[in-house]
Amino acid sequence: MLCCAASAFNHKQNEKEVNDMNLLEQYIFYMKQGDNIGLADLFHPHGVLHDSSLLKIGKDTLHLEGKTAIEMMFHYRFRFNRGPFKIQGVEYIGEQIINYFITYGETLLHVHAFFRKTDAEDQIQRLDIYPT
Repeated sequence: MLCCAASAFNHKQNEKEVNDMNLLEQYIFYMKQGDNIGLADLFHPHGVLHDSSLLKIGKDTLHLEGKTAIEMMFHYRFRFNRGPFKIQGVEYIGEQIINYFITYGETLLHVHAFFRKTDAEDQIQRLDIYPT
């Protein structure tokens, strides 16, 4: 339970910093901070996260539906990784695409994140992540 309390505390601290950021910038910020709650809050309650970039490191494609599933996956990933994944070389392309490099273990992977759909409240309805 201590890890969950620490995560909630970090999220409260992070909320103050993201007020002037757009949705894509918030996504990268929360990824770099390892804030699973902040990431999940970017998604619509029935939002979808599809990540096929994991195929490049020998893992199965990840397909999650629902804000709770997304929050739990990031919670698990950040704890298993002992913190956030290292992200660098971030390039924003328009209002719906981000290119960046992410480090999984010893592997540096270049990915494209496509924010396919957002709703009227600027929540992510679908995010697709593909390797380059």
